[in-house]
Amino acid sequence: MRFGATALLLGLSFLPSPIRAIFADEAYQVDFHHVLLGAPQQGNTILHRPSPTSKASLLYTLSDRSVLGAVNPRDGSVLWRQQLRAGNGFLRPAFKQGSIITASNGTVRAWDAAEGRLVWDWSTVEDIEALEVSQSHAGSHGVYVLTRSTESEVIVRKLSQDTGSLIWEYYDGSGQIPYGLSISAHGIYLVSLSTSAMLQGARIKVTSLDPSDGTPSNIVTLNTGSDVVHVARDLSLKSSNNHSVIIWTDRTRDTLQINVLGTDQVFTTRLSNEQSKHLEALQIYSSSTKEDITDIVVHCKSGTSHWAAVYHIDVTSEAIKKAYQLPAIEAPVAFSMSDYGGQTYLIRTTKHDVALFSLTSGQHLGQWSLQPKAQKCSTDVCDITYVVSEVVARGNSSFAVRSAVLLSSGDWKMIHNGEESWYRPESLSGVIAASWASMDGRLSLADELAAERHTSIGAAYLHRMKRHVRDAKRFSQWIQGLPKRIAHGLFGSLEYLGSPKDNSGFHKLIIAATDLGRIFALDVASSGKVLWSVQASVVEPGQAWAVESIEVTDDVALVRTAGGGRIQISVTRGNILAEQHSAGETDLKYTVTVPDMSGSAMAVNIKADGTVALTQPGQSTLETVIVTKDKDMTVRGWVLGLSEPLLAWTFVPQLNERIVTIAGRSSNDPVASIGKALGDRNVLYKYLSQNLLVIGTINTATSSASFYVVDSGSGQTLHTMNHPAIDITQPINCVVSENWFAYTVFSDIDDGVGLDSAMSPAKQRGYQIVVSELFESSIVNDRGPLDSTSNASDLRPRALDTDIHDKAPYVVSQTYLVPAAISFMTVTSTLQGITPRSILCVVPSLNSLFAIPRAIADPRRPTGRDATSVEAEEGLFRHDAALEFEPKWALNHMREIQGVQKVVTSPSLLESTSSVFAFGRLDMFGTRVAPIGAFDMLGKGFNKIQLIGTVVALAVGTGILAPLVRKKQTDSGWKGA
Repeated sequence: MRFGATALLLGLSFLPSPIRAIFADEAYQVDFHHVLLGAPQQGNTILHRPSPTSKASLLYTLSDRSVLGAVNPRDGSVLWRQQLRAGNGFLRPAFKQGSIITASNGTVRAWDAAEGRLVWDWSTVEDIEALEVSQSHAGSHGVYVLTRSTESEVIVRKLSQDTGSLIWEYYDGSGQIPYGLSISAHGIYLVSLSTSAMLQGARIKVTSLDPSDGTPSNIVTLNTGSDVVHVARDLSLKSSNNHSVIIWTDRTRDTLQINVLGTDQVFTTRLSNEQSKHLEALQIYSSSTKEDITDIVVHCKSGTSHWAAVYHIDVTSEAIKKAYQLPAIEAPVAFSMSDYGGQTYLIRTTKHDVALFSLTSGQHLGQWSLQPKAQKCSTDVCDITYVVSEVVARGNSSFAVRSAVLLSSGDWKMIHNGEESWYRPESLSGVIAASWASMDGRLSLADELAAERHTSIGAAYLHRMKRHVRDAKRFSQWIQGLPKRIAHGLFGSLEYLGSPKDNSGFHKLIIAATDLGRIFALDVASSGKVLWSVQASVVEPGQAWAVESIEVTDDVALVRTAGGGRIQISVTRGNILAEQHSAGETDLKYTVTVPDMSGSAMAVNIKADGTVALTQPGQSTLETVIVTKDKDMTVRGWVLGLSEPLLAWTFVPQLNERIVTIAGRSSNDPVASIGKALGDRNVLYKYLSQNLLVIGTINTATSSASFYVVDSGSGQTLHTMNHPAIDITQPINCVVSENWFAYTVFSDIDDGVGLDSAMSPAKQRGYQIVVSELFESSIVNDRGPLDSTSNASDLRPRALDTDIHDKAPYVVSQTYLVPAAISFMTVTSTLQGITPRSILCVVPSLNSLFAIPRAIADPRRPTGRDATSVEAEEGLFRHDAALEFEPKWALNHMREIQGVQKVVTSPSLLESTSSVFAFGRLDMFGTRVAPIGAFDMLGKGFNKIQLIGTVVALAVGTGILAPLVRKKQTDSGWKGA
């Protein structure tokens, strides 16, 4: 018997422990954080030294998400980042100081290049059209800003690079359209386009400004005739060290015309027939070695073929000539340039190699074949769209070339001498919907048994035989994986993470969709590794993909989009299985699924006017309630049954009220107990209803808010809470779970006058979270009129009831002041609902995600007095109006998660722990939460070897001593006899 106990302990020790638990020594290991910037913008990405004394450059970018960030070129880590206001942005290096200059949404800022600290800022009400920063040449040191007012008045301002103070202004009231601003060693140039000939083309006007006081020194009008028709395609303005040039092509695109700003000379050169037919882009760069020479690179494309032609312009002799042409390549190509040691280099980057040339002579200096890393995070074929490079010469024939490559998907990677150093999946920013998926896609044993229980005897027997055969086929795999299971059980080996059998429920996937039409999968158990990423929809510039929901069933993820569109994609492989575009109906908003009589899913169309329609009219469905809201702020409840949808009830806000939030219970919200046990062993029965709905409204006329607790089955209002003075511009959110709900408001009053009597009288101005709990009766051990129901409090629609107020739940509410605004709330979820919930709160101002324990925000905490012994035994303690965000509640620890907007949770197979995934406009963050501690798992610090050694030693000792004890007992018996 002792040996049996020993064997049992040894067997239990070999069982696989959870894949990381939430303990102090596991912070930053079980959670993951994708620090994203957004797709880098072309023209706003630079390699720049953070200070004049720095030997290495950093990579700076202003992304399409208006995020300014500094990236370490060595490993791709984000050193710092700043969120700017959305708008047309510019990023320029400041060569004299260790700073960079940005302009966005009417504000110019200087940032410390090394630390990301704001040095100074300057604002204007006009739209910023261009930003340029002068280099170190004398007399023009400054920041130049081109703005345009609503009256079409153009203003050029010079700001101090040191302080941002205004030095001078130049006003141009000619009414011409500003095109750009350019700076060279010879002056400041304002380029504008005339409006008189816009129907046939644009005429170019160049105004030279004195860098010292901004007075115009020369005005040149370039007669382009009707050549410049498409400004974005045909016209290009480039600044350089010695000369700034403007270049354009004629209508036939067979002639290249260049003007060196500050002069009236127009250089003309004819392109070859092949070039003129397929001219795609122009890149201009000025050599720093010869002051009178400007080099122009023309990038041409013909179908899949790319090549480049280099032209030299001699400003002194007023001549232009074609220096050389790089051979054509049958692959997408991006060109970049870099200065080092007085030489200018031209870098050509393709999918297959990186080639280095001398810009002046065209000499081929080196070539490296690309050796990408084996792990890829995109299943798409991505082209190279933009490259920023840096060249370092190591002698006469050895070079180090480092290129930051932006792909068409929006991802970013660094190539160093042909080797991929890092890969940043920036295309994954802007997540708008996410859902959890099981890694193996197989049903659990409980689901298998439930399926057998609801079928006939023959079908259940056949199903069980198939299950046994399937398990037998996996027996050899189980035997092969046994060493890894034992090693993981003892040492927590990470190799076990790839096991198809997940005993803890942590090995899951996240299926997410972005606003730019991309769908991807993250492996939560592998630190958020990107398994696959695919472009599922083409989104036009300035538009956003509208995804309503993501539903995962086995190995298929169903992505529902606005207008009734749907995409089916494989969870494990990422290939699109089926696709249905949005319907042509303009009134169709989205589609939801409900179970029919056979248990299968049936689609129901939700229209913009709040009405619903079955996709298969006449088909029977289970009795289901669908709640809709139309654009007129009317909430409707529809009952689906054996016939067409029936309008059961309508909720219309009062005059001047507008609905801002609607929250209901989650479909996965298990309840472990129908009552709350008090300290004196009495019970308060919970008001449990799956139809519980909370509707929050604001009154714009009185700056007040109202919250209505509605039974979505009958449409009856069960409870109402009013807040007479709030700031309606602050976020208002609501969450409902089990028998309680919570919402947030910003109170603008300093006393309790006019507040709901059920709320605490201690009111102060600030951010508030109000928690309310619903009970069937205020009397202990009494269920009131619902005594006949066993595990739920909701009844069928009571349209004829006249005593609804007598059957309304008993509500206990409490208010807490929180230090910052909460933009989103949800609750943790566990498998059985035994573990108390925690309220997960997204706090944007702190870039954090907090988990507030439900016991802390309990509305039954006594107010104005200490808890009695009975209340203390229940876990209640004195109410404090201020609810500070304790550091231990921060799930992100010391990380800063920016742009998080929503949170989704999923239960694990361990009752103590819930999986959490936060996402939004920028970052993604995943972790686990154990609201009352991980009571059903062992931490990494638990010494399993010592436990096994102790048990083995006891077993050996027992085996050795047992015969001696038996002999001694036998001898004693004989002696006694």
